[in-house]
Amino acid sequence: MQQALTGGMDRQSELARENAKLRRINQVLMDRVERSMDFQGNAFSLFQTAVLLENRVHERTQALETALREGEHANRELRRATEDAETAKARLSEAIRSIREGFAFCGPDDRLVLCNNRYREIWRLGDAAATGMTFEEIVRRAATDGMIVDAMSDPEDWVRRRMASHRAPGEPFVLQFRDGRWLQISERRTEDGGIVGIYTDITEIKISETRRREHELAETSALLQATLDNLSQGVSVFDASQRLVAWNNRFVELLGLPRTLVFRGTSLRDVMVSDCIRRQFTVDGSGHVRPIEPGRPLELEHEAPGGRVLEIRRNTMPDGGWVSTYTDITERRRAALELQEAKLNLERRVEERTAELRAAKAEAEQANLSKTKFLAAASHDLLQPLNAARVFMAALAERRVAPANRRLVDSTVAALEGVDELLTALLDISKLDAGVMHTEIGDFPIAELLSAMEGEHAMVAVSKGLRLTVKPCRLAVRSDPRLVGRILRNLISNAIRYTPSGRILVGCRRRGDRLLVGVWDTGVGIPADKQEEIFEEFRRLNDQGRDRGMGLGLAIVQRIARRLGHPLVVRSEHGRGSLFGIELPIGQDAAVRPARRPLPMLPRADGMEGAAVLVIDNEVSILEGMAALLGGWGCQVAVAATAEEALERAAQDGRPDLIVADYHLDEGRIGLDAIAAVQRACGGDLPGIVVTADHTAEVQAAVKAAGCHLLNKPLKAGRLRSLMAHLLAKARTARGAAEPDGGEPLRRAAAGR
Repeated sequence: MQQALTGGMDRQSELARENAKLRRINQVLMDRVERSMDFQGNAFSLFQTAVLLENRVHERTQALETALREGEHANRELRRATEDAETAKARLSEAIRSIREGFAFCGPDDRLVLCNNRYREIWRLGDAAATGMTFEEIVRRAATDGMIVDAMSDPEDWVRRRMASHRAPGEPFVLQFRDGRWLQISERRTEDGGIVGIYTDITEIKISETRRREHELAETSALLQATLDNLSQGVSVFDASQRLVAWNNRFVELLGLPRTLVFRGTSLRDVMVSDCIRRQFTVDGSGHVRPIEPGRPLELEHEAPGGRVLEIRRNTMPDGGWVSTYTDITERRRAALELQEAKLNLERRVEERTAELRAAKAEAEQANLSKTKFLAAASHDLLQPLNAARVFMAALAERRVAPANRRLVDSTVAALEGVDELLTALLDISKLDAGVMHTEIGDFPIAELLSAMEGEHAMVAVSKGLRLTVKPCRLAVRSDPRLVGRILRNLISNAIRYTPSGRILVGCRRRGDRLLVGVWDTGVGIPADKQEEIFEEFRRLNDQGRDRGMGLGLAIVQRIARRLGHPLVVRSEHGRGSLFGIELPIGQDAAVRPARRPLPMLPRADGMEGAAVLVIDNEVSILEGMAALLGGWGCQVAVAATAEEALERAAQDGRPDLIVADYHLDEGRIGLDAIAAVQRACGGDLPGIVVTADHTAEVQAAVKAAGCHLLNKPLKAGRLRSLMAHLLAKARTARGAAEPDGGEPLRRAAAGR
């Protein structure tokens, strides 16, 4: 509408200018005609001039009439546009006046251009005073007149904040008037830089909201009070001015306060008649009440008259007040005292019981130790004659006897071996169960242990027609070599016993940081449902043939593996063979050269013929049996009961090739000393084998430290022969390297052997 009004006014001005221009042209033409008539006086010329003038006047008149018609049309359009604009302006003014909200429009210079009566009423402005006033003048007037609540304390500060909000309009601005009215102001900028503001009275909304909040607060207060009254604890709340604002009946009861003293607004000083209150607060020299440890939670116990004990907890509230709780812990304190007394009594009883248990444990340990010592002594005493019997039977088995007697000899040897295995297994199990089998963990090359296993079992395997293969390994492992050797001996013995034909492989496989040392066989195998049972004591499968053990070997293996903390590996397929192994941690020294494998040994062509063997034992029967057994193998045997006799025999017969000595000799002497004496007398390295019924770790360590080899009683002829053949082969190889001509030692040449 404003644009149409402006266009109409421009068109009217243009027509007026055109009309004035035509009048000036007409006037100029008339003047020229009159001047021509006056100066020339020529009639024809005057006629021509008149005709020309008439034509021009006619043209100009027509143009003028057209312009006048257009001007009249434009005037009519202008009047119509003006009327429309006036109508629109009137309607806009009427709409602005009729709205309930206050309306104000400030121009780019921030002066009031247009407003309605509601706006004037809000700010108490008259008609004359409103137009042309700046917005800041209106705001400052309201602030200085005390109309605005927020501006009463600092009008200038409020004016600055209001003008900042006005210049950057955004969120609605809320004002509270002193007469109780609330006003919400929403302002927006126009395209020409002016500001339009809408002023909405929200007093009713504020009143409704206040009432709702008061109602909710009342409900909350009632709920809070009901909650406080139902608490078993006493509760009191003091505000920052040290006035009581909330409490419950339990607070009055526990502190024993007069009810006439407890009401809303009671001073903290008034209730300090209670000892519970006085313990939380103090009164300074000026009479001011101050909290103990201000700003920090307070927790203490107070014993009231009559034996009641109260737990007091005080916390500071955000507004500076305090909330305190009072809990009756009399029963809890009594229960704690009773519990403490019961604890002391229990501790005393536990100490007494512990002393009894210690005594019982010591007695049990002593009994186990005594049992172990008894078993060791008994086994030694039993193994001595048993060993002699086995030696004699082995010597008899080496001789040619009648077929009927051969069966008797074989049965006797099998029975003696069964007794031997049973006694050894029982002794080992008793040590493991009693916890007296000590371990000595260290790094050692597994090749040494594998070489020893091959030397001990090669002849036994060959005698059964089996092929025993031991694969070398360059790694070191960390464990107890003695106990690991015991495990491998049992596993290899089981493989030989339960493999009717085929081969047995002993080897290693690396698995990360562990080494599997296993025994593979082509034996009878174990059914899958029986693979757990084989580790039980005296458990033997029914289909394992006539040559069965006592059922204790794998039980001992399992106990030793648990003692060392090494997992066992068992895989078997019934009728095809088995794998029994143990996983050992790889040791630090991983670059170990495996020991040289022994020379292959056959039942007869094993290098035993003509070997000089010195046997030292304090039992005459064992000396006789060993002489018969070794003599049957083709050895030249010399026997002695003491170290002195051994030296005499060595001096008479010359340097022996091998020494076999019992560990325990008469008068507390040991066979290691006798071996050492003969070695010193004869010079050079003499291989020594120690035979003993003492299975203790100390004996095994001493034999190993002396560089000798150990065989346990009762002696197994197969193991003895395998070990002797192994040692003699090594000694012969060493002499061959030292003597390129390969001649016999001088001693034996002189002796005529």
